[in-house]
Amino acid sequence: MNVQIMVIVHGKEHAHLIKILSEKTHALGGKWLNSKITHIDDYFAGLIKIEIESKSADKLIDQFKGLNINVETAKLDRIEQKKANQFILSIDAKDRFGLVNDISEVLGENDIKIESMECHRVGGADIGGIMFTSEFKILVADDFNKGELIESLQTISTDLVVDLQTPA
Repeated sequence: MNVQIMVIVHGKEHAHLIKILSEKTHALGGKWLNSKITHIDDYFAGLIKIEIESKSADKLIDQFKGLNINVETAKLDRIEQKKANQFILSIDAKDRFGLVNDISEVLGENDIKIESMECHRVGGADIGGIMFTSEFKILVADDFNKGELIESLQTISTDLVVDLQTPA
């Protein structure tokens, strides 16, 4: 019988780590159903949803732990995927303390789920200081009002530039 597990891995990057993780999964008959892997400097973090035979799940986790990385796991109940409306929300503004908090608060107040987010701070004399730039993939309800969200976000700061698009 197959089970689904969520595996969280993180630590200092090693050469070919993602390749090694996928090879170990494949060797035990498992398959990656979904994954998100990211790097910041030489540190990585990954979230991997794996389907594997029940008898092989513990062996796979032990093999992952043998790679000198941090590993956490959770067994998943099979859940039917609900169709959701996805948008890409881009926000640029002059950087300031608490900006991510303010944005996530507005999204929460509008019952919007953040599927993923990526934020950067970019500086330079030619742009007048430090700029905050971000991209959020968000999931919204069928009755979502695009205009209301943009208005709510623009109350955070007068220099906030908001762009909301459907994925290509």
